[in-house]
Amino acid sequence: MMDQPAVSQPEPTSSWSGCIQWFCIGLVLITALSILAVHLPERLKLLLVYSVVYGMIVGAALTTLAFKLGLSLKWALLVAILCLTVFGQSLVLYLSHQRYKEATLQQFKMDKTSLMLEHTLAKGEPPSDPEARKQHEEFIKQFESAKQERRDKEQQLLEISSYLQHRISPVARLETPWPQLFWFIELILCCVAAIWASLQVTRPESPASTAEAPPLDKS
Repeated sequence: MMDQPAVSQPEPTSSWSGCIQWFCIGLVLITALSILAVHLPERLKLLLVYSVVYGMIVGAALTTLAFKLGLSLKWALLVAILCLTVFGQSLVLYLSHQRYKEATLQQFKMDKTSLMLEHTLAKGEPPSDPEARKQHEEFIKQFESAKQERRDKEQQLLEISSYLQHRISPVARLETPWPQLFWFIELILCCVAAIWASLQVTRPESPASTAEAPPLDKS
């Protein structure tokens, strides 16, 4: 009896249209995941662990999506996954900094002591006594200096370096450039976790490969 021809396996597609579709869907997925990650409770945002888990989720999700679209796991796809991971972590940093900035500005707005004092000084008349007038002018100079110092402090707190210092403050009080270096290490670990998780995803078998083989001819 003649052997039946082997069933040909469908080759994974690597067309530009499939790659572009995967990248667009992946970009939307990473954006949504980053927004969700920013709004997680603070007790879940453990340093290092938070980034590694994020990378594993990104790597597994993007690779699964690629396989569902019929793409093969090649070096170009891994590089694209790395780029999307870096984008996601940068977006998390940006959104977290924006939340930190809003909270900082809100604290400054709630401090109405300086505003009341400034309003009182603006409405009050300088004393007629020369000695008292001199003390009054000296007090105004000190107040203006303190107000400028407060503005400088507010501007400094709004910078991203201040947020990075605030982020690791529960563990250690570090000055620039150590908070930035710590975030860069987290980014590297996140990328490594994404690649590792991507390589762990198994391509689903095609229906043709899972079909039962024809029975052997015993004659």
